Amino acid sequence: MLARNARLRLQRLHRALPFPKRRTLATALNTNSTNDFQPFDHPHHPSWSKSPTGLFGQPSLVSPSSFQNLALATLIRAQLLTERIVRARQSRDELFKAVKNLDRLSDMLCSVIDLAELVRNAHPDAEWVQSANEAYEQLCEYMNVLNTNVGLYEVRLSLARVTSDDG
Repeated sequence: MLARNARLRLQRLHRALPFPKRRTLATALNTNSTNDFQPFDHPHHPSWSKSPTGLFGQPSLVSPSSFQNLALATLIRAQLLTERIVRARQSRDELFKAVKNLDRLSDMLCSVIDLAELVRNAHPDAEWVQSANEAYEQLCEYMNVLNTNVGLYEVRLSLARVTSDDG
């Protein structure tokens, strides 16, 4: 799951970033162009003058304690989505959305778990590490609960029956 999430994030990043213009050797060697060196002559660091953007540019992660807020918000959203998936057996249309919702649930939890895993293993500040560790443990515990959730299992069985009836 970690590799899949990382691959998807890289694909999104590559789509969002503009590709630089290709330069030939002749244009690269042209020293008459002063525009090439302007960023070095007059560096501009807009992020230094603004308020902090948070860890990895995430405005919700401005302090170690904000990791707990992120974990709690993710847990609440995951619980609501889990309830929706379990209720999916009541409606054929909702049942067909269950697969997409299960994927959303996995992405929601794994994105924060993966972030917490990175921070708890790589951040130099012990407070960030501790907070990330707590978030990691909290969300992994919930994921373990989901792995034994009878309602989710029954949705899977119902979905298997519905899809085999359509074939």
